[in-house]
Amino acid sequence: MLTQRKSMKVIAITLSFIAFLMASFYTLFNNIQTAQTTWKNYIHLEMDKSHYLNQAIIISGYGGFIHNFKNAVIRRDYSYLEKAEPQIQDTINALDRYLSLTPEHINPVLDIQYVISEYQAKLPVLKQMIASGASVAEIDKSVRVDDTRAIAAFREILHSSKEHPLAMLQKTEQSYSSTTSKLVVILNFLIIVSSIAIAFIYYLYKKLAIKMTERELIIKCAPNAILSANENGIITTANHEAMKLFGFNETGINKISVDDLVPSNVKSKHQALRNEFQQSDRIKPMSQRNAIFHGKKLSGDLFPAKIAIATYSIDNKKHSIVIINDLTEELKHKNEATIDPLTQLANRRAINQHMGQALAQVKRHHIALSICLFDIDHFKSVNDQHGHLAGDEVLQQVARVMQENIREVDFIGRWGGEEFIAILTGTGKQGALEFAEKIRNEIKLQSQTKRFPVAITISAGVTLCDGNQDIKTALNNADKALYRSKHNGRNRVSMV
Repeated sequence: MLTQRKSMKVIAITLSFIAFLMASFYTLFNNIQTAQTTWKNYIHLEMDKSHYLNQAIIISGYGGFIHNFKNAVIRRDYSYLEKAEPQIQDTINALDRYLSLTPEHINPVLDIQYVISEYQAKLPVLKQMIASGASVAEIDKSVRVDDTRAIAAFREILHSSKEHPLAMLQKTEQSYSSTTSKLVVILNFLIIVSSIAIAFIYYLYKKLAIKMTERELIIKCAPNAILSANENGIITTANHEAMKLFGFNETGINKISVDDLVPSNVKSKHQALRNEFQQSDRIKPMSQRNAIFHGKKLSGDLFPAKIAIATYSIDNKKHSIVIINDLTEELKHKNEATIDPLTQLANRRAINQHMGQALAQVKRHHIALSICLFDIDHFKSVNDQHGHLAGDEVLQQVARVMQENIREVDFIGRWGGEEFIAILTGTGKQGALEFAEKIRNEIKLQSQTKRFPVAITISAGVTLCDGNQDIKTALNNADKALYRSKHNGRNRVSMV
């Protein structure tokens, strides 16, 4: 225990001594800095004052505006005036700057500027007289300016008393004692503030370390692909899902560009959009109107994706975070929910959905809408006599014939069993009957070729929809028309 106490005392004394040394060095350093700063400011001020005063003297002296002004008089030459005019303004500017540093010299500076303004006022007269061809004597008599006042002012400035460097040293010594006493108070205050600051920084460090760890784990554990890129689009970090999705490993980081992860046909456009987007810090989902955005794996394979991008700045350099959600499985399941697996046509669920949208368009835009319901004649006997595989092939071939004979705006689907449906937007009664007849004839002819395993015929029922019908009513009418075709001998088209 005693040894421990002694150790603590040694540590305390050592720390105190270190603190005392630091405080002493700081005080000495601060006084040196103060003295240096005082001298530096003094020297800079005197140099600036000398610079602007010398500039004014040189510009107005030999080779300056007075020299050029007098040469213009003696030689009656415009070229000297072209030199004199800007020199006059430069002299005025130099004197203004000098006066801003030495306001105590306002009177002599004003005297100099008064003489300069007289020269400036005489310039138009000099120009006019030269142009009129006046003699040198006439010109000199009209434009002569008395320089005595300016010369006396320059002498007064040059011989004015300046603060002697020894006086500066005396002022520095006087301020030393008061500065030293203030330093003790300031240093103690700084020690307290520094201790609080260190404690606060440590607290923030721990908090930041926790948050960084949490975010790193979130990125690693996220089911989506996440990557970051610099302002040139080069990938700087990527989680496991991103590397797995695009087909690269950690060696690809800092070598692969995000521009290589988009389809080739939009690569140049993507570069321009990325550069534009990086100009502002924001978050944006990437998508294409009425279409799905696609990403590209390094192997060249494309996949549907939902992508979000956020930009941010560090040290005036732009960076981006990209989150990619692979929609391959989602769209696959979505398609499976609306597509008949045998014929690859829309199933009843998709048909009802499209039918509802089509009827809404009829009501809103008053356009024509027709429904054609098709049924393979004696399909049960096809299965009984030729087997279910043959029956499946017949269904597939009927679906293909219908797909080959519809417009882009038309919609076809498998209603169930051996029944098919066509929803014809913008098609009236006559057009629907012609379409149904065309499908009936095509299937009859095609089924007699090697394309079909057995020859068949189909019956069709056609109905025209209006905006007041619901889905059930419209389909019931098509079913009644189909029943009429069946009742009247099959292989025909009827309408209700």
